[in-house]
Amino acid sequence: MLIEQDYSMYTEEDHSTWASLVNRHLTENLSLTSKEYQNGFDLLRLEGNDKVANIPSLSEKLKEVSGWKLIPVTGLIPTKDFFYQLINKEYPVTVYCRKPEELDFSELPDIFHDIYGHIPLLTNEKFFRFLTKFSILALKYAEDPMAVEFLGRLYWYTFEMGVIWEGGELKPYGGAIVTSKTEIENLNSKETSIYPFDIHHILNTPYNPYALQSQYFAVRSFDELFYSLEDLEEQLIKNLVYTSQTSQVPEHHNIKLNTALSTNFKNVIGFLNDIQFKFPKAVSLAAGQPDESYFKIDEINEYFESYIDYLESKSNQSRDKIANSVGQYAKTQGIINEILCEFLRKDENITVKEHQVIVTVGAQEAFAVITATLCNREEDVILMEDPTYIGLGSFSKTFDYETDYVGTSDTGIDLEALEEKILAHRERKKNVKLVYVIPDHQNPSGASMPVDKRLSLLRLAEKYNFYIIEDSVYNSFTYLDKTLPTLKSLDKFRRVLFVTSFSKSVFPGLRVGLVVADQQVMGTDGNVISLAHEMVKVKASLTNSTPTITQAILGGLLLRQDYSLSKYNYEKLQSYRNKLNTTLECLDKYIGSFTSTWASDISWNRPKGGFFLSLKVPFELSDAEVVKCAEDFEVIICPMAYFHQKGGGKNEIRLTFSNLTPQEIETAISRLAKYLEASIAVRSQGAKADAK
Repeated sequence: MLIEQDYSMYTEEDHSTWASLVNRHLTENLSLTSKEYQNGFDLLRLEGNDKVANIPSLSEKLKEVSGWKLIPVTGLIPTKDFFYQLINKEYPVTVYCRKPEELDFSELPDIFHDIYGHIPLLTNEKFFRFLTKFSILALKYAEDPMAVEFLGRLYWYTFEMGVIWEGGELKPYGGAIVTSKTEIENLNSKETSIYPFDIHHILNTPYNPYALQSQYFAVRSFDELFYSLEDLEEQLIKNLVYTSQTSQVPEHHNIKLNTALSTNFKNVIGFLNDIQFKFPKAVSLAAGQPDESYFKIDEINEYFESYIDYLESKSNQSRDKIANSVGQYAKTQGIINEILCEFLRKDENITVKEHQVIVTVGAQEAFAVITATLCNREEDVILMEDPTYIGLGSFSKTFDYETDYVGTSDTGIDLEALEEKILAHRERKKNVKLVYVIPDHQNPSGASMPVDKRLSLLRLAEKYNFYIIEDSVYNSFTYLDKTLPTLKSLDKFRRVLFVTSFSKSVFPGLRVGLVVADQQVMGTDGNVISLAHEMVKVKASLTNSTPTITQAILGGLLLRQDYSLSKYNYEKLQSYRNKLNTTLECLDKYIGSFTSTWASDISWNRPKGGFFLSLKVPFELSDAEVVKCAEDFEVIICPMAYFHQKGGGKNEIRLTFSNLTPQEIETAISRLAKYLEASIAVRSQGAKADAK
């Protein structure tokens, strides 16, 4: 509260206490303070005063020196008022004088602390510029208690407990420390920490005003103090957003997750990534990544330019305008559809029109668009191979689409079991709308579907009125002289939705895939409409469009390769073939050589393409076994159970070789063999002990 200083209220005891405080300050403290403080002290002629200071008289002196004036108050004033006064070069001074028993410390603000502690620095232009700029920001956040808490720390470690380097020595300038001999001595204690002046550190360092300080933050000049405020608001906002004050933040919010994200929701990729991180020396036979030595990232600018050349040849616009237009929002359906149609004709023997192709963000978005366009949650079922790649299954589970699974063999999906499932769901008044298959070098098993079985599947689709999602990511990675025809190339009934991605054939960071949807369907209004057109509507609600820059890169690559990736991937294909052969040779060498002893119950398939093969072992594999194998034998494995939805695959391992060198493959297989031999031996000993 603002008042007039009633000088008559001070008693002889007050004057005596004042004189004692001033004398002690002059004889014990002053010489130990900073030169900046001492200069202000001298300018205001504060020495030798044996009566309580006259605030109006001292205010006149201060105003002559620096333009500041003193405002008498009864005690602490509201935060907002305090900083408003500082902005206007008004400093509040408490009229209360501490009692004799409070000579060493007064919990309440008092006139001696305000005048001898703070007023001298109000003569220093650099310091009061800092104080004014600080106050402007503090006033801006004065209504936020948390912000006031953080800013109070900066005020405390400068205006109250500030220290500065002078001639290689630490000197105090803050009001609380210059008026306390004990605090000055504490500054040089071995137990005290001296930190460089750092706004982030200060805002995150609480303080105790009733105890000797355990740390101080030293500036090298008041210029440093002033310029430190340039980052203050940015640091303050970060602290307000990411506050470490857990008492202010609830431990959790009362918002329930999608019930599909239950304990049964498998985060296989996350688990295997964690294993790789924890055991960096382990060689991974689990990650189905393409070989990054073939990515040719340094050529993507050339591909982009080739695509711009292509557009320029078809346009009257300037090259710059054409190139910049590629960065603009674009057609949801895609901008390279014409190029992709020619690619599909050449490499996949699929003939479609531009409007029947949708460019997607990888294959995963393709699955999402197909499902969301075609399936009604209350009526429809999606059937998938078991085991299978987890992409479509995870999406369907997350968004509550009903799925069911059909067993497989080394020739793909079991068609007899598929037909039984369809009929069983019809008994439930449910309609099988989609059947998802990977007919070529399946992930995870490596199995391929022969041509006669492909034709039979197409006939079933026509008979029972469902669509087949053909995931054809691995079709081009066939290590025989001739690839099998895709389901779509055989599809005279237009029952196949062809999905592929360029993650394996080019590189995953491209994030470009496609859907071929050449079907006509019945709309909700009874009219016949284009399925692709309806899918574009759904895609628009998911991603708006596939990134045009990566589309342009892919388009340019295909143009430079005459619309085919066959020659582009030839060397890569030979490398993968050699890696598969190396894997099989190593399995024969390190495991197959011991089939008469410990490896008698171990077997594996011999795929003709893709990135995967399956190994059967005579014991079940848990997450704990994966960890043990990585930790003790330095090889990471992937249980096939991760890809089974009906409880199978517990004694099978998916092996992948695609991103390993031949030397790494041999190391990994030899380590795997040691793990298997040791695990089988332990179980054999346990069985013998049980028999006894």
